[in-house]
Amino acid sequence: MKLKIREGTISDDELCGAIMLGALVSADIPRSFLKDDVLILPLRSNLRFIAFYDQTPAGFCDYSVSKSHINYLFVDPLFQANGVGTCLLENVQRRLETPISVNVLCRNEKAILWYLKKDFTVTKLWSEQFNGQLTAWLKLTKKPS
Repeated sequence: MKLKIREGTISDDELCGAIMLGALVSADIPRSFLKDDVLILPLRSNLRFIAFYDQTPAGFCDYSVSKSHINYLFVDPLFQANGVGTCLLENVQRRLETPISVNVLCRNEKAILWYLKKDFTVTKLWSEQFNGQLTAWLKLTKKPS
C-alpha cells in the first residue's frame, strides 16, 4: 500500500467534510458546516494537505501558517493506525518550522493521547459553547524538533 500527500484546495471542501464526518461522532460534527446532510469543510484562508492511501482519500489536515495552528487533522477510521496522521503532521511541521498548536475536544481521548505521543503538551484548558452545549477543550502545543 502506498501513501501519498498532496496540497488541497477549496475544491476538496466536500471530500474533507466526508473524511471528517466519518471520523466524528454526531455530537462533535460542527452543525454550521452541514448542508443537506453533507458536511462541507470550508478551507477559507488556511492551507491543506490531503493523504491518499492507494489513491483512496484517507485523511487531511487544514492549518494556518500565520497562527502556526492545526485547525483540523482527521483520518478516516479505515486508515487509522497506518501512519496517515503522522505523515500529515510531519508535512505541516516541515512547512511551519515553528511551535504548532491544535485544539482538541476534551472528550476526544483518542486524539489527545495521539498528540501527547507526538510530543505535544497541554498548554490551555477552557470551555465554550459548541453545537449548543458548554464543551471543554484542550490546547496542545509542540515545539519544533
